Amino acid sequence: MHRRPSIPALVTLYLLCSGGPHYAAQAAAPDEASSAETQSVSVSGTKDPDWKPYKKMLDGLNAFDQYHALAPAASLKFLLRPQKPDLSVTDLNLRIVSDTISINVPIEADYTFSVPRDEAAAKEDADFRLNSKKGLFRWRPDIHTPGLPANTRRLGDLRLECEVRWAVDKFDLSFLQLAYLTTLGGACHTSRSRIFFNTPKPFLSATLVSGERRQKIDGNNLDAKDRSRYAPPIHDSDWPNETLVEFEFAD
Repeated sequence: MHRRPSIPALVTLYLLCSGGPHYAAQAAAPDEASSAETQSVSVSGTKDPDWKPYKKMLDGLNAFDQYHALAPAASLKFLLRPQKPDLSVTDLNLRIVSDTISINVPIEADYTFSVPRDEAAAKEDADFRLNSKKGLFRWRPDIHTPGLPANTRRLGDLRLECEVRWAVDKFDLSFLQLAYLTTLGGACHTSRSRIFFNTPKPFLSATLVSGERRQKIDGNNLDAKDRSRYAPPIHDSDWPNETLVEFEFAD
């Protein structure tokens, strides 16, 4: 009897990354998930800097425009997250680079940046490069509807962040992973995935709030090792975009 290959659902998508999100598929070959991370370039004397093709970043901008109705009052920025406590934004340099083009992308003091559109850079297959060794910084979309309480995240904002990340990073998956998730409608639209987001600091609990309806996010959708990570039900249409995830922080 022929056994069907076990191709797992997307288990985790960390919205923190440079060099691609951590997609843990149930059954792609063990080495396939990391194969997209083996390529590196050298910039300004720094070995293995983080980079992405500029066209992939434009795919993220296009996804933001396509799904902007999820968070109509929000704008798109990206956030660099240092992976060590002593890292600073001071010496970072982010550029769009091709054979004939070099465009500086300013990084703000809060580690956020915006991606400009440049037709010439897209035509020349430019790279989006950070002058840092691979893994020291991770990036994610940073989408916030203004005016919300500081201890909350809006579900529509998180859904839009997921669409941007999926658009940018899906082609870093193996063929089997991509084909499997595509049949499910993409990483952001299926209950077969858990998509993790981060808070700035650890929390004691996370509760979905929609009108009078309140429901805590259960332990299966919290990271037992890192209590700043949670997986809200962004695929579940029973929770509208205006739903808030309300956090009780440890302090």
